[in-house]
Amino acid sequence: MLKNLILNNPMEDNKYTFLELENKLTLIKHNPDELKAFYSSFIDRYNELDKKYGFTESMDIDYIFHQIHQKQNILNRPLACMPFGIKDIFNTRVLPTTMGSELWKGFKAGNNARIVDELEDQGAISFSKTTSAEFAVHFITPQKTINPWNPAHITGTSSSGSAVAVASGALPIALGTQTAGSLIRPASFCGIFGFKPSFGAIDRTGTLKTNDLFDTIGFLGSDIYGLMKTFSCTMQKTKDYPLSKNYIKNYELSKLKKKPKIGIVTSVFKGYANYAEYVKQAFNKTIEDLNSIYDIHFIEDAEFINEVHPLHELAYCKSLSYYFKEEIKVHKKVSEIMTKMIREGDKISTSDFMAINSRKVELTEKFDKVFEEYDFILTPSTASAAPKLDEVELNDTCLIWTFFGYPTISLPIYLNKNLNLPFGLQLVGKRYYDFALLDFANSLSKHFDIKLGSTAYEV
Repeated sequence: MLKNLILNNPMEDNKYTFLELENKLTLIKHNPDELKAFYSSFIDRYNELDKKYGFTESMDIDYIFHQIHQKQNILNRPLACMPFGIKDIFNTRVLPTTMGSELWKGFKAGNNARIVDELEDQGAISFSKTTSAEFAVHFITPQKTINPWNPAHITGTSSSGSAVAVASGALPIALGTQTAGSLIRPASFCGIFGFKPSFGAIDRTGTLKTNDLFDTIGFLGSDIYGLMKTFSCTMQKTKDYPLSKNYIKNYELSKLKKKPKIGIVTSVFKGYANYAEYVKQAFNKTIEDLNSIYDIHFIEDAEFINEVHPLHELAYCKSLSYYFKEEIKVHKKVSEIMTKMIREGDKISTSDFMAINSRKVELTEKFDKVFEEYDFILTPSTASAAPKLDEVELNDTCLIWTFFGYPTISLPIYLNKNLNLPFGLQLVGKRYYDFALLDFANSLSKHFDIKLGSTAYEV
């Protein structure tokens, strides 16, 4: 049954979504004393939440106020004085860049990643560096990055610090990355909005590399509005990125559609058989509810997507063995899971890696043809709510869409009332249809009246 409830969850005392904070800043940003007083209070609350949930890797209060002082000359910029969390794999000029590893403690890059410069140029405040899994892969230091819904459950790697900062209400938006499912899974497990743009939409210069086929920069946020505005401010639009014109063209084309055709991915993915029953139940209710609004069809002619998980794993391991060949020499400071993946990557020959790349192209072209029949795809964001700390995550479809380079969004739509844990609905768009996808996500958010602190379906 469709619900519309305010839940007992960590966002109840959050005063500001992105839009609400923007409105607040608009009123006070021209008054330096009032802005400084507001930020002092904001920082105090952030620190209180960080003590509870451990999502910060580094923060410099003097630097925050230095930035605020500097922004007084560019208060007309779209992101003026908006605080951003930055996953600790992005270079930052002042704050250290640890990359979730003991090996890089205290390292200072001396420059900003391109995306950080883009944000600051638009008026944003580089507020803090949020915790990341080791080298943005799997391992997170115990006792750090606690799920604010339940500390006995995981947050989802590797953009988990950014997700928890937003889920706890400490920040309205934060930077993350996805190479497999590291934006969508934390968003689902922490009950927030997560957006992975099309591969290549945002420049990765100055960002830790783990795999050049899949690494994608995205955002974890408190509302769709903030995701849309931040993406429009940071996606590459210059003549050096000729494909960027497709984003606007495709958005305009999508607006001509009166009744979008939606593809449903469930049993065509073999892993769906292992999904938690409550996830299947909730997703079925969603399909029933939306069936009168959209032209909905189950995708059944794409069994080849089941090749993606093993291919992704091989490509990932091989690239890790290349990028972290120096770090692995200090084996005791590299986690066991990272070590295992690097060792597996060492066994993969260059010719085999090239064959994987070729197969990736073939499979992407095959699914592109399947996707021609649909405007968007819907599927659960994850196979369950957040597993317990000692449990293994079930395979989901997140890395399939990463493999194909498609934009995806997780909406915080579901709650398992027995576990009191959220999980998300995943929306998938075609490459370069990011604005169309964001607009579709916004429509669904309005349909379900989704806000952080509420849910559409309780199961």
